[in-house]
Amino acid sequence: MNVITALTNRLGNRTNNQDRCLVLERFGRVLLVVADGMGGHARGELAAQTATDSLSRSFLARSSPIEDPQGFLKNALHSAHMDVVDAGRAENPPVNPRTTCVVCLIQDDHAWWAHVGDSRLYLLRDATLLARTRDHTPVEELLQSGAILEEELRTHPLRNSVSRCLGGGLKLPKITIGQAELKTDDTLLLCSDGLWSALPEQRLIELSTCDNLEDNANLLTEEAELASYPHSDNISLVCLRWLSAGKSQAAETVAAAAPTTEPAPASEDRDELQQAIDDIHRALLDYASEMKK
Repeated sequence: MNVITALTNRLGNRTNNQDRCLVLERFGRVLLVVADGMGGHARGELAAQTATDSLSRSFLARSSPIEDPQGFLKNALHSAHMDVVDAGRAENPPVNPRTTCVVCLIQDDHAWWAHVGDSRLYLLRDATLLARTRDHTPVEELLQSGAILEEELRTHPLRNSVSRCLGGGLKLPKITIGQAELKTDDTLLLCSDGLWSALPEQRLIELSTCDNLEDNANLLTEEAELASYPHSDNISLVCLRWLSAGKSQAAETVAAAAPTTEPAPASEDRDELQQAIDDIHRALLDYASEMKK
């Protein structure tokens, strides 16, 4: 796999960074993650970090290639949801942390993505927007029903409300999944609302035409911070440019932000307690799936 990736995260005008993002490559497949802890609830940073760590474990525990990418993403996000719930219950006193999340799996010449909340994915090709995720928010529902216009999203009174997230309760969130075949020079952009709410969409689309992906990713986040000063949110951006399906330069690479964390070990190296917890989670997921039939 021949790709270029970039990752950037800014605190903005906040005292606490509740965004987490990750780029993880392993044996010909890549996982991209952006999680935005929900500031209206306790310990958003705990939720975002726990979700990112959980997705990393799920990715590293699977053999390559992943045979059912959509099923993998759905189960991985449901597992992350329960890990966030568990992390909140382990606090003293217990809390109910929540986070939005968008995740993308790139394998062969395809991208599969899934999300909950208003962290977004954009697929850019030839200076055009090919696809983007639709937020799980009341204002997005108003937009889709024709009640408001696209330009009203940034100023609507309900713009900060989210209808789906990871954490907050045992009920598994409904996951939205998409996919696309990648062409040479396609660009995938994942970001928190601190980026997309501060800049015109056309400015994000311009990322697909830049030569230096990392420099321009940093420039975008800086522009977003300045545009929303002095009320800038945490800002996270992960992007990938698809070049070809050739062999990877390295068997495994990892990049993470806010804070930097090492990738979790593969399943065979995890301790018995963590393995037991994961087995319980998988059993609960299987039970939930059977109950829906």
